[in-house]
Amino acid sequence: MNHVRTGRIFAACHPHDTARLRVVRYEKGDMRALVADAATGTRQRLILVSSLHATPVTASGSRRRSGYAPEDTPDVTSVVAAQPSVDPADWFDGLGGRRFRVALPPRLLLLNSNQRLHHHRRAEVTRVLRRAAWAASRGVPHLEGAHIVGVLHPSDRQRRDPANWYPSFKACVDGLVDQGVLDDDDHTRLLGPDMRLGHVVEGSRLVLHIRELTETTDAAELRKQEVR
Repeated sequence: MNHVRTGRIFAACHPHDTARLRVVRYEKGDMRALVADAATGTRQRLILVSSLHATPVTASGSRRRSGYAPEDTPDVTSVVAAQPSVDPADWFDGLGGRRFRVALPPRLLLLNSNQRLHHHRRAEVTRVLRRAAWAASRGVPHLEGAHIVGVLHPSDRQRRDPANWYPSFKACVDGLVDQGVLDDDDHTRLLGPDMRLGHVVEGSRLVLHIRELTETTDAAELRKQEVR
């Protein structure tokens, strides 16, 4: 298996599993590979090579729910093209600028400001969300400035305060910066993310609606954020 090699990091395919493994030793033809926790190098153990998949999706395009896939392989199920938003709600009604939609995969574990998580666990969830946004924004071009509306699509119709999911949206915006969509997420380049509640989606998901801000047409909107 050419995709299995010493030093490569594999991440769990299941969306609720944040485990990351580093291949410590593997020789072509072996049934098992020696792996360890990617972050600490501890817990060395043998794992069946058949559990180390080449991609996070199957041949039919379905997301895998078990095993591990290389962390440096894009999740093709979450990549979107640079197209205008087709969401039923027009979050930028009457405003100009190109628009883009970045949809994260459903069923990701989300961060809520009301949660009490151990800081290591919070860091792992943040990493997964940030990487998911990085992968999903590959089709979005570089923007000098942006107005972002972050929409939480819940799994049911219970009442929610979408602002409580700010830690999740913040991780997603950082993923956009990692991708190069924005040079930074400071007040001179970004409006938002404004947080809204969307329609019900099985498994829940986050969607970022992005409107391009330009120096000539929207500089005044960014200046409004400056403290005088």
